[in-house]
Amino acid sequence: MAMIEQIRNRQGLLLVIIGIGMLGFLVPYDAVLALMGQGTTRDVGSVGGESISALTYRMEVDERRRLGFSGDQLQDEVWGDLTANILLDDTYDALGLSVTDAEFQEMLFGSLDSPYMSRAFFSNGENKAFWQQNFGAMLTTDEGKMNLLSYKKLIIAKRKKEKMDALLSDALYTNSLEGKYDYINAEQKAEVKYVAKLYKNIPDGEVEVSAGDIKAYYNRHKEDPKFQQTEGRDISYVKIPLGASADDISAMEAEMADVAALWKEASDAEAFAQEQNGGKSDIRNLRLAQVELDVNESKFFDEPAGTVVGPYNKNGQMIVAQVLDRSMAPDEAAKCRHILLTAKDAKDEAEMAELGARADSLKKVLRNGGDFDDLVQRFSGDPGSKATGGVYDFFPKGRMVKPFEDFCFNESIGSIGWVETTYGVHLIEVLDRRKEVEEARVAYISRTVDASAVTAREAYAQASEFAINATDKESLLEAASEAGYATGEGKGIAPAARSIAGIREATEIVAWTYRSERGEVSNPILTADFYIVAHLDNVTEAGVPTLEAVKEEMTEGATNEAKGDWYAQQMDGTSLDDIAVAVGETVKTARDVSIKVPTFRGSGAGPEPKVAGACFSIPVGNMSSPIVGKDGVWVIAPVSVKEAGTKDSYLEEQSTLATRARTNFPFTVLSTMQKAADIDDNRRQTN
Repeated sequence: MAMIEQIRNRQGLLLVIIGIGMLGFLVPYDAVLALMGQGTTRDVGSVGGESISALTYRMEVDERRRLGFSGDQLQDEVWGDLTANILLDDTYDALGLSVTDAEFQEMLFGSLDSPYMSRAFFSNGENKAFWQQNFGAMLTTDEGKMNLLSYKKLIIAKRKKEKMDALLSDALYTNSLEGKYDYINAEQKAEVKYVAKLYKNIPDGEVEVSAGDIKAYYNRHKEDPKFQQTEGRDISYVKIPLGASADDISAMEAEMADVAALWKEASDAEAFAQEQNGGKSDIRNLRLAQVELDVNESKFFDEPAGTVVGPYNKNGQMIVAQVLDRSMAPDEAAKCRHILLTAKDAKDEAEMAELGARADSLKKVLRNGGDFDDLVQRFSGDPGSKATGGVYDFFPKGRMVKPFEDFCFNESIGSIGWVETTYGVHLIEVLDRRKEVEEARVAYISRTVDASAVTAREAYAQASEFAINATDKESLLEAASEAGYATGEGKGIAPAARSIAGIREATEIVAWTYRSERGEVSNPILTADFYIVAHLDNVTEAGVPTLEAVKEEMTEGATNEAKGDWYAQQMDGTSLDDIAVAVGETVKTARDVSIKVPTFRGSGAGPEPKVAGACFSIPVGNMSSPIVGKDGVWVIAPVSVKEAGTKDSYLEEQSTLATRARTNFPFTVLSTMQKAADIDDNRRQTN
């Protein structure tokens, strides 16, 4: 009776639930979501406060697909176009940028150069005639005219962006003074003696750094561009295989055996294969020396034409193949073996001469019966060919550096000699050359070996059990280890990411990370080859990092700062020799130091702009005070400075600077505008 009374008291709620259930049968799902404020009525993002609805976004994606565009990047391209158009429309108007009908016609049917048209339609010229004919045919039907209007809208938007990019690039200018100083900074070079105490060579225990020091360093540097965080997510995940079972493979093998039997009897082998492949032709010309053959495919070059090979399983495909014919094809290739005597600096004539003399000595050893393979193991600096005794099997022209290639193709078989390249000196023996190779023309019929419905259900059940039982990261990974399942990590996953290290087609996983909270475990997520159960390890928001997020870097920075202060005091001496003894280093010499390339060869440090600048500001023969640089503390004494001299014109430097600046300038301007507009991309959260 108590239960009946409760139902009576809640009969209103019950009627609502029943009504929603009936609505689900009568009204499409998208419409129900729309009524509830979800689905296509939700916003997928905004640009400067202007919302982009899911309906607008999805309609644009669908329209592009209808027009024949496809690919993994299509959705991101649509999103980029939508946001760019909102962001730049006012700018286009202010600049007076437009595309007339005459210009549009010239882009389609004339010779007006448009990078977008060339890339998207004309395949850099190869398909231009086809598309011009196609565009012309659209004008003959009502449906075609509608399609052309859709293409026009897209092409005009792209063209406006191209015009703006061209204006931005042309607006960049470098003057003769900039060219002059670029020349001077490259050509003015100093020789300098120095003592350097690098931070990496100072034990951390030599200085004391407190938590307060680290926090103070963090407060001074947290706004530095290099520490600014981008939005990201970190996950740990378990891969539960969705591969075909032994029974699935056996069933597919039996099916393809029947196909092979029918193929043997077919009157037209190529037509039969094309029909079996769903209308697609898969015929390959294979060369004996250029294909990786398994035991089945080796028959392509042993059995007579007409032989059907298979079925056999390779790379997830069940394959049957038929040899249509075999022939000898032109194929110029060389085979050689070599010993690389590696050069530290291939521009150093003395070093290269020394290596050449060593190569002559090894050549004499070989002429006297020495073992080439033994010499390779002892002297060669080419790890890629050591395992093969220095042998490079038949390779075509254009694959090796030119001096090496010229020797292998021009010297007679059996010749031994050496050549110089940027890698050092190569002692080479020409082993063989060929002018032709056996080629088999092979038709393929293949099927993907997929898991059956039964196998897929079993995998999902296992994945679901993982998701249910895992309460945290540790329990998830422990269960995976016990079951023998592979695990992995994804770090810094961006909102627009489509793949994660170790996982292809990861868009659904990315979407889950951006609508979940730290510490959550996902339901099983299906990918191409696995069910994934993921744990959301960390959430990183864009902007200034927390101290915890960059504590390691801030600790290192504060420690290096303390090392710099301490050793600046220790290195305040009267001569380089005394300073070197005091800090346990030696006096070294650096040559060709310039402002443009502020490195000190042999120092073990990276670029040191402050130290390089001091080389030209301290008079020759004088010694600097301690300089706290990026990688250590330095004391320098310039020995000589080679002046850059003067030129009548610095046009070459001006042009180089302008070209370099123009390369990414339009992209940089758009990125800056996007950042200022505070673009919100919520597409993953609304999936």
